[in-house]
Amino acid sequence: MPEGITVEKGCTYWFTGLSGAGKSTLSEYIKKQMDLQLGDSKKVFILDGDIIRTGLNKGLGFSPDDRKENIRRISEVSKLFNMAGMIVFVAFIAPYGADRDFAKNLHKEAGLTFAECYISASLEVCEGRDVKGLYKKARAGDIPNFTGVSAPYEAPAEPDLNINTGDLSMDACFAIVKKHMLENEVIRDHRMLRVCDTLVAEPSAEEAAAAASLPFVDINQMQCEYLQTLAENFAFPLKRFMNEMELLEVIQMKTLTDDQGKRHLLSVPITQAVSKGMKDALHGQKRVALKCTAVTGNKVLAVINNPVFFENRKEEICARTFGCFSTNHPGAEPIMAQDDWLISGESMNFYEHIKFNDGMDKYRMSPKEIQAAAKAKGADALFAFQVRNPLHNGHVLLLKDTREQLLKQGYKNPVLLLHPLGGWCKDDDVPLDTRMKQH
Repeated sequence: MPEGITVEKGCTYWFTGLSGAGKSTLSEYIKKQMDLQLGDSKKVFILDGDIIRTGLNKGLGFSPDDRKENIRRISEVSKLFNMAGMIVFVAFIAPYGADRDFAKNLHKEAGLTFAECYISASLEVCEGRDVKGLYKKARAGDIPNFTGVSAPYEAPAEPDLNINTGDLSMDACFAIVKKHMLENEVIRDHRMLRVCDTLVAEPSAEEAAAAASLPFVDINQMQCEYLQTLAENFAFPLKRFMNEMELLEVIQMKTLTDDQGKRHLLSVPITQAVSKGMKDALHGQKRVALKCTAVTGNKVLAVINNPVFFENRKEEICARTFGCFSTNHPGAEPIMAQDDWLISGESMNFYEHIKFNDGMDKYRMSPKEIQAAAKAKGADALFAFQVRNPLHNGHVLLLKDTREQLLKQGYKNPVLLLHPLGGWCKDDDVPLDTRMKQH
């Protein structure tokens, strides 16, 4: 299985902008970085306007008709590279919107991915660079039909990417393009942390009726919170209350191994206890429902398939997890109060997005919901802060400084992800609902 970055499909990134905006420089920089990250110099190709005019388009001038033919030819060539599964950076001024639309539609009709990228350095910045002295010659009248001076440039109204090389470093520009590649599945980074989707699947009418007739375990509110953690996939790769081997690995090794044999950090024992009487009553059952009548009434929240039971070694669990099993410890106390058996199963079905109806459900967001909220805010970076107290001036100064540092690195809209700890910590803690209002 690949461990780095792979190209998943071909794509054309058309870099349009004034002469001197940095189209060629950026294309070359991105190709160099991509070659290194892909470990292959044959997956990314550059079609540069200046170079193409010395060969394929050698006989074309700069009249509107010649510019149109210039773009037509390079559009067809980039489409062929794209069809071969390559990423193509086209560094062409392409001053007319109609010509760029032609290139875009040509790719679209072939079912190919095309991104119009406006390299939006200002005319002043471009003219200030003027490495080839072209602006000076154009101002003197030595070069006719020079874009931005004696010929028009129609800037894209709604480009897929707007990259101002006058304000951003090459690394920041590369980050913008790479982010687009990842989001549009042009490339895949096999090292990236996944954003897990919910495990909740609404049952059919038949499934709901069958679940309602099952014997059930009535769990308390704390266990309901653990059930929500599982259902919304915050405990990946755990997809059920732990079985005996999963529990042993977690308390001994602080990891959990997934179906592919990969170990993930996990140090919290997530189990469900039952009494001996309940264990005996459920013996031989193929499916067992879970309800929390104190929170959600008679709803079936989940179903355990092919249940198994094992001893709840409470002292061992607490000692391995917390270093003690004193009931004065806030984590050990509820475990030591549990019944003597634990229930797990071959698998679990999760039927409900659990709501506690305490005015704070809107803050209990799944990983995918957090990702969607960040996108809705236009975030190009998230910085996270976990806190168990109301925010004070020291916190705020730290968070503001973090955002300022990210802005200096070239990010445009870094957004704070605040993670208040909701569980009980000390008797004199500020209650969660009060803290949420302050946050």
